[in-house]
Amino acid sequence: MKTDPTARLADAALKALAKTRWSDLTLAQVAKAAKIPLAHLQPLAASKPALIGLILKRIGGETASRYKPDKGSASARDRLFDVAMTWFEALASRKAAIRSLYEGLKRDPLSLLAARGEIIAASGWLLALAEADTGPAVALRAMGFALVIARAIPLWLDDGKDMAKTMARLDGDLRRGESVFGGSAGSER
Repeated sequence: MKTDPTARLADAALKALAKTRWSDLTLAQVAKAAKIPLAHLQPLAASKPALIGLILKRIGGETASRYKPDKGSASARDRLFDVAMTWFEALASRKAAIRSLYEGLKRDPLSLLAARGEIIAASGWLLALAEADTGPAVALRAMGFALVIARAIPLWLDDGKDMAKTMARLDGDLRRGESVFGGSAGSER
């Protein structure tokens, strides 16, 4: 296989999570499915929280390839909304896996805490796609945007194909973020 081993691990983890609970998933199981010897796994993903980072990088890459910036949008909030919707669209075929991961992490707060750096980095990448990674508080914006997306996930899991509830949550949270953070949703171009 010539594909990137981290992409293979992320894909194998997502496939496994579609059938297996997060708490039952093992790194050895994911490595075997990805055809990566367990001895070579540590530098790629030494823990399940690191595996979350690989999944987020994989989805972030897919989001980047799908995202088509609106050339007429001067609003960072609008660009962030569009990037978030593209992110959810990239997840659409993996809803069962994301549900398993989401439900599992609700019961495993220590793994969620251990993956916080990976989550903030993934959110920072989405800020970069939206050209909203400016100013002195980029890390704060990334944390805030990660929270906005996290609040939309449970709605998205049960939302219809039109994603009306997801869009309403994202829009409302991004609007509140503008006033709470004084433009932390991103500066204007």
